[in-house]
Amino acid sequence: MGRYQVREIILSLKAQGKTIFFNSHVLSDVEQICDRIAILARGELICVGSLDDILGRADVYQVIVKGGTEEQLKEWMIGLSLEDGLWHGQLKGDPQNFLNTLPSMDAQLISLNLARASLEEFFIRQLRERGITSSQ
Repeated sequence: MGRYQVREIILSLKAQGKTIFFNSHVLSDVEQICDRIAILARGELICVGSLDDILGRADVYQVIVKGGTEEQLKEWMIGLSLEDGLWHGQLKGDPQNFLNTLPSMDAQLISLNLARASLEEFFIRQLRERGITSSQ
């Protein structure tokens, strides 16, 4: 039986109101199947709650910008990081006002998506914050 079939069986049981305990390292499956989650790393409970509690609602803009400076972009973005010459972060202001200020920062918008971080992205960030670099 494949992973897809198992997921469909679990979702069918969920639709019937059954409680299912699902343990997996495949966080994309967890995100699709589960209402509530708990994340453990090296025996430590990192978080527990609904996906909305943990990841937030999908009302945050994920932004990728080329150019500008960290100081300029920090006024508009949280979780700012530089990867391969592109700034990544979450918008903390009005999207239209942000777009209007990009030329004055000598910056170019690469991507602006209404989304929330995936469970895998959240998990990796939590491990990094705790200094955990491997699963051993």
